[in-house]
Amino acid sequence: MSFIQTDTFTIRGYECDAFGRMSIPALMNLMQESANRNAIEYGIGVADLEQRGFGWMLMRFRLRMHQYPGYGQTVQLITYPTSVEKYFIYRDFRLVDEAGTLLADAASTWLVFSMEKRAMVPLPDFILSLSPPTDVHPLPRLPLKPDFQVRPFVTTQEKEVEVGWLSIDKNQHVNNVAYVQWLLEAIDGETLQTKELAEIDLVYRTESHWQDRLLVQSTVETPDTFLHRIIHSESRKDVLLARSQWKLN
Repeated sequence: MSFIQTDTFTIRGYECDAFGRMSIPALMNLMQESANRNAIEYGIGVADLEQRGFGWMLMRFRLRMHQYPGYGQTVQLITYPTSVEKYFIYRDFRLVDEAGTLLADAASTWLVFSMEKRAMVPLPDFILSLSPPTDVHPLPRLPLKPDFQVRPFVTTQEKEVEVGWLSIDKNQHVNNVAYVQWLLEAIDGETLQTKELAEIDLVYRTESHWQDRLLVQSTVETPDTFLHRIIHSESRKDVLLARSQWKLN
């Protein structure tokens, strides 16, 4: 059977930014929650994988904001898998208001890793056998290596963070939304106060863990576009690469 997850949320104050708009980390957390609820329906939730010694890891994520919802607004979050391959499962998200107007959408690519080896593995048969919905229109599949991943990167802003206990999830690594919050908080103040995020495209490269020290770096690509990189302070290994696009409030 195939399952489409639809969850209804009323936006709370602590999920909003300084302008009363739903914050990007809050939206991504709700997307993650709905994705896990949908995965449970398929028998591939976090607990299902954990029992078999596996965990989910997000590899690619692109979020597009069409219209920001605000405090007290009721929205629906819809998510479903779109296809399954040997190593990857693809999932889409749509956020709509009560009238059905599209507020945001996101495409994502997930992989499975071995909890013991902390390494990527082929999708187990119980995941490969699932049936995605056929009556949906999938978003374009994200390239595994987007163009910004190979662009020259000359850091213009840098901020160091230490991974705290509350940034760690059940897979014993940093939750993917924590990286986005660090990335956004490192943006210059003028951009944060005069513009809103229109799109963010993310490539997750490797894990980080409690008490790791990370460097959050960014550089200007165009007046409305930034490139971002989060690396381990000591090893200099890439943890996350990203591009963000902004528009005037």
